Amino acid sequence: MRRPSFCISSCAHIIGHTIVDCMQLAQNAVHGAMAGFTGFSVGLCNNKMVFLPIPELVATSPRSMDPRGRTWERVLALTRQPNTVPSLQPGEKEKASTQPTLR
Repeated sequence: MRRPSFCISSCAHIIGHTIVDCMQLAQNAVHGAMAGFTGFSVGLCNNKMVFLPIPELVATSPRSMDPRGRTWERVLALTRQPNTVPSLQPGEKEKASTQPTLR
């Protein structure tokens, strides 16, 4: 039987992160999912692994992504996810965002 920890790939290498840190992030993500949590990310806070709610992360992020933009379309295509962003109605203008988009 395969351990569920192997089903999640580790994060990309970042300066200061070791393979052990990435493995811990992946294992904690699996443990959170197996415990029934959804809508969370795993991170290191005060030297402890914690579950971070994604809505809180998104709300406090200084960056945003255009949900109708080319980059988001590529993400959806590569991950084979459905597009859940509603289409603009004829004559409707897209709301201007005050936050910069990811590039």
